[in-house]
Amino acid sequence: MKNNLFKSILMLGTVAVSFSACDLDEYDPNKVTGNEYLEQYEYYQGLVNKCYSPLINTFYQSSDYVALCEAGTDLWQAPQNGTSLEKYHYYTNMNADDSYVQKVWKFAYNTINTCNSVVQRAENVADATPEQITQAIAQARCLRAFYYYVLVEQFGNVTLTLDDSTLGDVDFYPTRSTVAEIYAAIIADLKYAVQNLPTSWPAEEYSRVTKKSALGLLCRAYIQGAAYDLTDEETGKSYLEMAYDTATDFIANKDTYGAYLYPSFADVFNEQNNRNNKEALFIAAGANRTSDAYSNGNYTQSEVFRHFLPSFGTYTDLGLVDKTSNFVYGRPNSNLFLPSKYLLECMQEDPNDIRYRYSFISAYSAYSCVLWGETFFYDGVAKELTADLVAKYGLSTDHVGKKLYPHFELIDNSNGALGVWNADGTANTPIEETEGNVLHPEMPLPAEDSYQYSVYVSLPTLTSEEKAAYDCFVVNAMDLYEADGQPKVNTTVGGVSGSSLEVSIYPAMSKFNMPGKEFFGSNAQRKTVDMMVMRFAEVYLIAAEASVRLGKGDAATYLNPLRERANAADAPASVDMDYIYDEYAREMCGEFNRWYLLKRNKAFEERLQEYNPRAAQHFRSTNYVRPISQEFLDAIYNAGEYGQNPGY
Repeated sequence: MKNNLFKSILMLGTVAVSFSACDLDEYDPNKVTGNEYLEQYEYYQGLVNKCYSPLINTFYQSSDYVALCEAGTDLWQAPQNGTSLEKYHYYTNMNADDSYVQKVWKFAYNTINTCNSVVQRAENVADATPEQITQAIAQARCLRAFYYYVLVEQFGNVTLTLDDSTLGDVDFYPTRSTVAEIYAAIIADLKYAVQNLPTSWPAEEYSRVTKKSALGLLCRAYIQGAAYDLTDEETGKSYLEMAYDTATDFIANKDTYGAYLYPSFADVFNEQNNRNNKEALFIAAGANRTSDAYSNGNYTQSEVFRHFLPSFGTYTDLGLVDKTSNFVYGRPNSNLFLPSKYLLECMQEDPNDIRYRYSFISAYSAYSCVLWGETFFYDGVAKELTADLVAKYGLSTDHVGKKLYPHFELIDNSNGALGVWNADGTANTPIEETEGNVLHPEMPLPAEDSYQYSVYVSLPTLTSEEKAAYDCFVVNAMDLYEADGQPKVNTTVGGVSGSSLEVSIYPAMSKFNMPGKEFFGSNAQRKTVDMMVMRFAEVYLIAAEASVRLGKGDAATYLNPLRERANAADAPASVDMDYIYDEYAREMCGEFNRWYLLKRNKAFEERLQEYNPRAAQHFRSTNYVRPISQEFLDAIYNAGEYGQNPGY
């Protein structure tokens, strides 16, 4: 294997920089190499911990990796047909020095070298048990497989290296490995991890990978690698057959691995289940607000949630709070992901399906608060519907003189403690004493409850007469789009043409948005949530997808547990790939996997043409991979031989 050249050119530095979790004040890099410390299990374990650090600090922290995984698909577009994430949503003007591309490339390879160090240095650790060493290696190999999965799918046949760069010279003449070689290494790592990881860890280490983590990633690797007609070296079966066999066996033996499917979809993203989520197979762990990690600046906090929020600044006269002071929804100043018309149509398919309700925020409310020692009660922040407001928002004149009240109370503005007002505003309940899901009222929103909301985006299309029954401003979700599915730039509201009132707000995907003091982060811009890298429901979808592609005829067997817990009707006996795409959309929208699904099924051209025509205009076959990082190419000596990916 080539020595890992990314040590110096991608800011890996020496091994010693990997020990932020350990006390190495006595370590002098000018006198020793760091090897002496790695022979002690305490510091070696610190190296293992660093294999996890990019998950919450990089991949699941901001907009870069989610853009690579969700944008440019049939599920998301830029609000008001704008230019937000244009190069990702619509495949225009992407180049090799794009910061998102370089960040994902850099941190994946950076951490792969740390994983390699854990594997190769294990034999020198003197004060650890064989079990401790084996489990350390298994963690590193499981995580290494995840990072290589990202690299091979995002960038194609890159360089595979399983050597620790700190143990040899840097190779400035790298060569590309084949996709088959990279996937063989991924599969080998995951099989080792399945065999050697524990089923669970002590409670304080709940975020480490386990057998179920590795097995879930193995299912994912097989179904993704099936796109290349690969064969499993151990069994001789195709990757597609292995995806089906591995996923169905995992489901059949879920109790053995501690895997779990919540009985109701309402439980999956309930804020009260965020820590130690039972359905999670693999998480990027956020910091608890009482921990040292939380007080250590903005690290280990995620802001992915805010990229799905609309702007509230247009609706402050109805009580909504904008920017950094929104302690309910978080800071709504990115506005990057509008759900596509197709995604909302999938959610409309069965009116009893609760997945839309618990995946999106559709009814937006104000909040009252305690501020600088003065109490603003329920009635104190209510917005009276004057004749001017009624005219501006096109409301029924019957509502003149009525008030829109807050649904939430910021009980303590110093720590984000939040409560929910009862129907008459005489008391509020702290959210930790509720059943959770406080951002998700009954859907469709009953008109009699609309006085506690400022804006309601209705998935069912309401008539003018039906809208008139609501006290708040009502937007029909389907009115956000042109006939071909492209987002409207403006509409007519209250008799004013060219208005942005209707198109400036939309359903916000809420899966990563946890309200309340447990998750309140920096300036309401970040939250201390755990992010699910993979959950057990995906294994059911992989089994169903593999079944359809293999012609097994039993896909509904694996879709129905998901549909039944969502209160939706059973899947048809005969399931095709269109139904699989729809079911992935309903269950997994926004969870960092749509781009991979379309890629492995070579479905971009057909599905973008039908559901994202703006993207279809610019998508080329070369967009099945991203450009190789220009920073990398500038650092090596054989850039011409290594080559940029075609089309960039």
